[in-house]
Amino acid sequence: MDSSHLSGVLQKTLVPLIVRYFPVFVTLFLAWITVNELYFKKQSDNKKGEQENNAPPQKAERKPVVPSAIKPPKKKQSTEKWNREGKQNFSHEWLLTSLKGHSGAIMDMDFSANGKFLATCADDRAIFVWSTKHWKEKDHKYIRYNVDYDHASLIRWSPDSKAFIYNRYSDNLIEVCKLVRKPDGWISSLAKALTYPKVHNDEIIGMGIDQNGKYIMTCSSGTDMIIWDLKGVELAKVETYLMNNYAAKVSPCGTFVAVSGFAPDVKVWEVQFNKTSGEFKQVCRAFELTGHTSGVFDFAFNADSTQIATLSKDKTWKLYNIKIQYTKGEDPHLLKTGKFNSEGKKSRIALSPDGQVICLSCDSTLTIINALTGEVDKIIRNVYSGPISSVMFDAAGEYILTAGDKHVRIFHNVTGYKASILAAKNKLQASGNSSATKERLQNTIQEAEAFLKSIGEE
Repeated sequence: MDSSHLSGVLQKTLVPLIVRYFPVFVTLFLAWITVNELYFKKQSDNKKGEQENNAPPQKAERKPVVPSAIKPPKKKQSTEKWNREGKQNFSHEWLLTSLKGHSGAIMDMDFSANGKFLATCADDRAIFVWSTKHWKEKDHKYIRYNVDYDHASLIRWSPDSKAFIYNRYSDNLIEVCKLVRKPDGWISSLAKALTYPKVHNDEIIGMGIDQNGKYIMTCSSGTDMIIWDLKGVELAKVETYLMNNYAAKVSPCGTFVAVSGFAPDVKVWEVQFNKTSGEFKQVCRAFELTGHTSGVFDFAFNADSTQIATLSKDKTWKLYNIKIQYTKGEDPHLLKTGKFNSEGKKSRIALSPDGQVICLSCDSTLTIINALTGEVDKIIRNVYSGPISSVMFDAAGEYILTAGDKHVRIFHNVTGYKASILAAKNKLQASGNSSATKERLQNTIQEAEAFLKSIGEE
């Protein structure tokens, strides 16, 4: 058989067998490898187990036992956060409501003459005008005015309640903003109307508008006070000679401007106009409030400009009767005085429209005094997390308002109701009252007592 014939036979027989059974050969080969690996691994594990069994026993490691009664200390709750939340959620039995909306500290506030609006200014560069008729409702209606590139530190309404003036704190000058009304009486918009020229070099600490609309007063922390007309024309400049001015105000009657400061006296001037032409005439000294032994932080008039209450660094407050003939040399009469420890810090004072209640503020504490007796009736602490920036009464004397932080607090003037009862009873004891007067006084007492009972102040 030659080689060619053999090759042909192999191709016909062997090659088809290899092709046909090749997968079987591969599978058997892989199975053999797997079996060998498992066998040698088992042998190795047996030897290792024998070595471990023959080794000397070792002591088990003891783990510390923690008694179940002993627990890790809990993280201490932050009292600071609790206190902060508590002050934000301030509540008091005399509190009517809080006006919320500002995102910065409220600097000042003022009522419009018609009693419909309250204006507030804050360091958030915003002025809010609130509707006073919505105080007893859950939502408080207001409109916002933005002060461009600055914030207002003082604000005062015009006598016609159609505009207000405010002090631009950084620029240290006065601007006028007018109200645009809707047919329903609410405000549709607020628009800047006028900017006064800058004349004060020191911070403006007080300003006011005459109730007759004849003049505007501004006063700096230096010793200068300016009288303007409504168009921004300077009428007079007054040197106060107080070393530093602390407070300056226009009397409700519009006749007087008064300033207190580093010196212990409150100085009062009369702003005079020609009775025939109505043109500005002059500013002349009227009288002084004396008796304090140190600087006077603040002072306040009552509604008819017959009384002034003062608060001094000498830790006393005083109430004066200024219904006097000052042109004939008559001096103001001291009605009441009392102690108030402000610890040397600048404090605020407010006098009710009827002159029967005095409010003092120092830091975040509000002290309410019955002016008829001179005694403290109520102390309300922690009204804000910071100091009270402003305190005042509404025109009817029903409420006490404080400003501070981002809120305005509105309190019932409970002390005022108590004082009205006392005043009515004193008048009933006087002789010569007509039957109509007696009936009116008795009604006053009954209404005041009913209100006190309604809030648990019997």
